[in-house]
Amino acid sequence: MTGTWPADPRGDMAPILRASVEAAKMRHPSGGGPSGVTLTAADRCDACGAAAVYRVEKELLLQPEGYTQPYINMSALEFCGHHWRKHSPLMVDDGWAVVAVNPALIGTDS
Repeated sequence: MTGTWPADPRGDMAPILRASVEAAKMRHPSGGGPSGVTLTAADRCDACGAAAVYRVEKELLLQPEGYTQPYINMSALEFCGHHWRKHSPLMVDDGWAVVAVNPALIGTDS
């Protein structure tokens, strides 16, 4: 994602995060993007426990040993703004789709 981050790391990340969410929705139309689900204060970051800003999901095709047919398992993670900025470039490229957001926290340092 060279060229998408501001030269000043203290710069405003909100436009970049919004663009990242829109890019994820375009890449993964089957995921539907934010589907009307809004995260609340009860939703917490899986990495640090701060308020969650984004929920991402990915379908995983699994075939455990001894099973003849694979099955689909939906995995979901929730991230605060800090951990989303840290992990989003690789996660979006790996097929994770944003399915819910907390609009009150987008662009904050949570």
